[in-house]
Amino acid sequence: MKSAVIIALVLIGGGVLAQLLLADPGYVAIRAGGSLFETTVPVFIVLLLGLYLLIRALLQMLTVRRRLAHWRARRRTRKARRDTQQGLLDLAAGNWKTAEDLLSRSAPDADSAAANYLGAARAADLLGAVDRRDEWVNRAREHAPDQRAPAMITLAEMQMRRGQDLAALQTLEQLDASGDMNSRGLGLLARLYQRLGENDKLRELGPRLKADKSLPDEQVVQLLAHAQLAEVRAAGERGDRSAVDKAWSEVPRSSRKLPQSAVAHARALIGCDDHAAAEKILREVIETNGDNSALRLYGDLVLAKPLLALERAETWLERHPENPELLATCARLCLHAELIGKALTYLEASIARRPNAENSLLLAELLDQIGERDRAGKVLREELTRAAGRRPSLPRVRLRRGRS
Repeated sequence: MKSAVIIALVLIGGGVLAQLLLADPGYVAIRAGGSLFETTVPVFIVLLLGLYLLIRALLQMLTVRRRLAHWRARRRTRKARRDTQQGLLDLAAGNWKTAEDLLSRSAPDADSAAANYLGAARAADLLGAVDRRDEWVNRAREHAPDQRAPAMITLAEMQMRRGQDLAALQTLEQLDASGDMNSRGLGLLARLYQRLGENDKLRELGPRLKADKSLPDEQVVQLLAHAQLAEVRAAGERGDRSAVDKAWSEVPRSSRKLPQSAVAHARALIGCDDHAAAEKILREVIETNGDNSALRLYGDLVLAKPLLALERAETWLERHPENPELLATCARLCLHAELIGKALTYLEASIARRPNAENSLLLAELLDQIGERDRAGKVLREELTRAAGRRPSLPRVRLRRGRS
């Protein structure tokens, strides 16, 4: 209804204007420099209208080109998103070559080119294409020069996975020097120091690890305890009892309760010839946790009263008669107490439950010492057969007697 009223008013106005113009068409004169342009008002209006339509058409042509370019860009973006999603799915599914192609090809039009290139780098690394991996990482760094951490941490993780620990260390130390290190990178750097035995550097990293609230407290405690336990072991190897005590006092309290920490402390004390102190520590660990590494080390103790240690071990054996590690420990303690027959019985029982090269060798040497060389040879052959996985097929050999 409103549109009809407007159209009617326009037609009425146009009719009135036409009557006026027909009665007196008017006169328009435009002088530009030395030129004079003269025309009637209707013609001038038509010319203005034509000029307006021409300008509008030109503007629409320009707008269409911009719209077409914008449409094409949106189309590329949508395709890049589809390819990125499919590439990530292929990466998770193990289709690494397809994933690398999709992620790298769609990277220029993706929402985050750096993220796509890092995904392509992971796919290339899984394919073993280290050169392509490094190329994609470099492209990611080029597209996000202000965000070094994602690219360099991803590269370090891939290097560590391939056993390139020194290269990973160089990557992370370079990131640390740039000032862009984050919690993830700090944790990886600490793990690398641990794996490479750089305990001094790991201890220096301690205050930063503790101050970083993003890292799990348990992980930080374990890393720092590992560094400090390395000092305990080194002091034990030197036979320096005072250094062992000092290094142990600096191990975090929460880590001292861990079985592996207690066993490392006991081993260091054995290195310092303090078997009695080591026995007390190992006994507590065994009775609390039944730790196998503690059981193995308990069998190496040389005590003033070996029978007392054997009686304790046999008490544990009553509760766990099928434990092969405990049987082997009892055998070693019997040897210290010079109970050869009992030691043989325990060793054979341990090997019967779980074959072990070290225990088999110990049994063979013990049999050889008491003159049972045939049995010793049989034990060694059986262990070699287990190690080989099968008994070799050897044709029967006939020996020819030499002529006299």
